[in-house]
Amino acid sequence: MKRKVAIVHSDRYANWVFSDAHPTQGRRFINGFTAITGKPRVLEPRHATKEELRRVHGDNYIKEICEEHISDEWDGKRSDLAGTATLFAGGTLVALESLLDKSAELAIHLPGAKHHAQRDYSSGFCVFNDFAIAADIATKDFNLKVAIIDIDAHHGDGVENLTRANPQVLTFSIHESGIFPGTGDTSEPENNVFNYPLKREVTGFGDTALLAGVNKFLPIARHFEPDLLFLTCGADGLKADPLTHLEYSIAGYKSAAQLIRETFHSTPILMGGAGGYLPDSGTPKVWATVAKALTL
Repeated sequence: MKRKVAIVHSDRYANWVFSDAHPTQGRRFINGFTAITGKPRVLEPRHATKEELRRVHGDNYIKEICEEHISDEWDGKRSDLAGTATLFAGGTLVALESLLDKSAELAIHLPGAKHHAQRDYSSGFCVFNDFAIAADIATKDFNLKVAIIDIDAHHGDGVENLTRANPQVLTFSIHESGIFPGTGDTSEPENNVFNYPLKREVTGFGDTALLAGVNKFLPIARHFEPDLLFLTCGADGLKADPLTHLEYSIAGYKSAAQLIRETFHSTPILMGGAGGYLPDSGTPKVWATVAKALTL
């Protein structure tokens, strides 16, 4: 039976551009939205409030971004980027709300899963940690348990750091070892923190490595018995992505999504796009393939 699907989207997401040469291009969100088939219900994002941001971020940092605008190593001060950052965070909360009110069983937000953002600083092209905020709301306001599986090529360090103290959140990151952010080589089972670093000489790369990681996650997550599953669906593990070396295929992403769907067939899923730096080809195709596999 197909899941009820909602996707949060706005053409304003195209504004997320630092420079023509920067690997992060907002058009990937537009292309991803266009690539997703099946006529999901489209929801309009909203800006996250300062109160929502304060759930995981410090006041001085929020003020720096929202009042002084984004000042960063990428492209100087851009007030439009500050507004887009709060829209990204709020868009994920709209997706979460559709799961909580049961109007959707799969909620997709392609600019979601800014998994590197830390409490008091931005990192890895991520400003506000929307998944950490959403997990805080789900656990503390609704007493739900959240499992977060991260298949982005980079370790989900921000989400891990911001949720580690919450016993109702489990994180599991499958990522390439030895690249940014240089963390994620160890796990902390006592804190529901699990990492599956991929090293060419140890685990190998490619689809086999990805699926081995997913199969490691599934029994751990089943034992945790989550009420919600968050999927950080970074497309940057795809072969030819300019920032990584994991060599996943479209078929590998599809198989990973099918394993997750089959195991958590009745668990609501929030899917965020995270990374992916082939904005006109591979990245949108990965997102569309995973979304379809999770739906069927």
